[in-house]
Amino acid sequence: MKMIWKQKSGLMAGLIIGILIGVSGLIFISPDPGAGLQGTITTAGSTTVYPLSQIWATEFNVYFPGIIVNPSTGGSGLGQSLVSQALIDIGASSSYPKQDYIDDNPHVEILPISADALGVIVNEAVNGSIFRMDCDMVVAVFQRNITTWSEFASVFGVTVLQTGPINVYVRSDASGTTATFAKWLETADETSNANGADYEWGLGHEEALSFPSGVNSVDGNPSVSSGVISDDHGIGYVSLAFMEGAVPVDLYNPGNDAWITPSVMNAVRAIPSNLTAPGQNIMNSDIVGAYPIARLLFYLVNRDHLLSNSVSFLTWCILQGQLYVPLVGYVPINGTSAQSYSLNVIANLIQHLS
Repeated sequence: MKMIWKQKSGLMAGLIIGILIGVSGLIFISPDPGAGLQGTITTAGSTTVYPLSQIWATEFNVYFPGIIVNPSTGGSGLGQSLVSQALIDIGASSSYPKQDYIDDNPHVEILPISADALGVIVNEAVNGSIFRMDCDMVVAVFQRNITTWSEFASVFGVTVLQTGPINVYVRSDASGTTATFAKWLETADETSNANGADYEWGLGHEEALSFPSGVNSVDGNPSVSSGVISDDHGIGYVSLAFMEGAVPVDLYNPGNDAWITPSVMNAVRAIPSNLTAPGQNIMNSDIVGAYPIARLLFYLVNRDHLLSNSVSFLTWCILQGQLYVPLVGYVPINGTSAQSYSLNVIANLIQHLS
């Protein structure tokens, strides 16, 4: 299928986007060399999205040398807040905003830009290279109901090599990763253990949680990952791109009744064939092979502070930019319903600019 979008009314002057989605699912975009676009785009927000924003900023500048994209971090909450106040051009968020934010900011558009798997990692000394946990087990550890690895093994009737304290690493900053992880922990009632061990998550699902005493609160995914890797009693939660060097835990998905390894392939399997809203839940999907803590990652733009350069960048990200998503460990959405949803939003933004 081939479609050509051309900016009207002089906006995004000369920009011609060619979309070619073949059987391979690859997407190509060809800008008009004479487009002559100039300017700077500011982004801020999620530390999870930040590596993706960085590589997109670099590669987009190759296509459009006159446009500089300046990405920064600060957490999903900050990105949502700044874009709603028109203090930046694009906000980055690794979680879908809460309903009160949606209600208070009808002028903010939310676009899925890629997918991700969020998971639990442990130090290799905990149990070698293979470890499995269901939601009850994860709740018990991160809520500090269980504080030693020997107690964990006894309560859940499993074998664990480590016997000392469970050193838990969590995010100290306002994080969409934390909010998403906590939302999954609230699904613990969907799992059951043969030995009757049953736990309920009671800490909510805010982007900044008040974890029990005894946890190690650190700033950002990289700090959680490095903390676990350097601690032979360590366990933490991170995004897919930050699992390297630790042991990724296979998680039980009650939706498809299977133990699933966090991976690009298993995360994309959780995206439904028809995404009706960007905040649609894709956790614990009943699709065969779907990873239980899959999520979409988002960019946010303010329709009342909308620059044509920002729309050009968003369009490029959803199309050609998907080729670079695997380079930072995330899940491209090309050929999925998430991509179709974002392209529809972009079409409306172009109309808004006209």
